[in-house]
Amino acid sequence: MRGRSPRRHVDVRGRRPRRHVDARGATLTGAEASSHHGKRRMRNFPRIFRVAAVLLLLEAPALAEDTDALKQARAQFQQATELEQAGNWAAALQRFREVGQVRMTPQVRFHIAVCEENLGRLVTALGGYELALAEADTVGPDFRAEVEQSIGRLRARIPKLVIVRGKGAASAAIALDGVALGATSIGVEVPLDPGPHALTAKAPNYKPFQQTVELKEEGVARVEVTLEALPQELLIQAGALRERPPSKVVPYVIGGVGAASLIGSGVLFGLRQGALKDLEDACGADGKSCPPSMQSRYDDLKFYHYGAQVALGVGVVAVGTATAILLLQNRKPKQPEKTSLELVPVAGGSEIGASLSGTF
Repeated sequence: MRGRSPRRHVDVRGRRPRRHVDARGATLTGAEASSHHGKRRMRNFPRIFRVAAVLLLLEAPALAEDTDALKQARAQFQQATELEQAGNWAAALQRFREVGQVRMTPQVRFHIAVCEENLGRLVTALGGYELALAEADTVGPDFRAEVEQSIGRLRARIPKLVIVRGKGAASAAIALDGVALGATSIGVEVPLDPGPHALTAKAPNYKPFQQTVELKEEGVARVEVTLEALPQELLIQAGALRERPPSKVVPYVIGGVGAASLIGSGVLFGLRQGALKDLEDACGADGKSCPPSMQSRYDDLKFYHYGAQVALGVGVVAVGTATAILLLQNRKPKQPEKTSLELVPVAGGSEIGASLSGTF
């Protein structure tokens, strides 16, 4: 009797049952196969956890929300996840935000932060991770650990900028990328995204400050803001600084010398007249019979005469000079006449043109 080949078992559809083997190639029984596949599913669970968890949350009953909107949100989340895996961060970010408008969950916040980080918006991404961390306990310890790890990694990457006030900038208004900085942002490390940043500062009567700072990941840059004062000529022309009035010390000194000279001239003239009278009394009216003792009196007369004339001249010139200086200092400068042109269109009858008028 010939030996029979082993019987092959088939299912009701005529298919042979699938053989289950482990990692070593050994055939597994039904119970062992069931346990083996359960372990494989547990190993793959962390990779699909976020997607499944978000989809379950979106499927949760919500009496106040529209069912069609939830369906659309689930589809958008699936599309966003695929775009994220493909590295299309901008499109994925837009989809995740649309999902968040329907229902914002910690997982959605996390994915939004991932997209922001990969787009170079590190500071915004850090804020998104921190919001997700605040709600991470509602998801589970594995999710919380992943968020904390992302926050720690990102904080080390974010560059910082330290801005300090230098000469002339004690009260300057400082702005970074067009946003005014308060006192709490000066002298401390300010976290910023990598790349160029525009730093400006301005203050009355000072030249504006402008500098572009290039920040790199994990770096700390320090910038001192210094302002240079504008020349006084420009400030006077712009009307920001009143022109300093000229000193009146010089004309007053000259005038004082002139007044003293006039007074001295008067005194000398009086002494001259006294000496002249003494000589007339001693020498007679014709002055030809003067005793020798009156010689000194005659010398005094000549000194008083010429001294009075010199003092009078000096006094008149000094007083006149001081008066002229004071008049010139008090004189207001003449304002330049304004020049203007005006072009007026003319249209009358069959003539079309324009008239030009101006003042010079």
